[in-house]
Amino acid sequence: MINGWLAPAVGIFIVTQATAAVWWASGTEVKVGSNTTAIAQVVENEKQIAVVQVQQAEIVKDIEEIKDDTKEVKKMVNDILQTVNGWSNDD
Repeated sequence: MINGWLAPAVGIFIVTQATAAVWWASGTEVKVGSNTTAIAQVVENEKQIAVVQVQQAEIVKDIEEIKDDTKEVKKMVNDILQTVNGWSNDD
């Protein structure tokens, strides 16, 4: 009696395992696809961060240059003010 059921039982077991393997593989494919998309987004973000860092470094240089120019303008204004004050004291 068991021998009559053995072949169909093994067949059902194999079909069930094969179906489970296909189902698992399809789920894995979806996960790989979403991970690939996430990795591509991370790479794009890293590129954008690198660009922002370069821009930030240039902005820092520009600010330093503006500070130097402001000091020079302040000195020139003080020199002009002293000259004008010297003219008014001569009267």
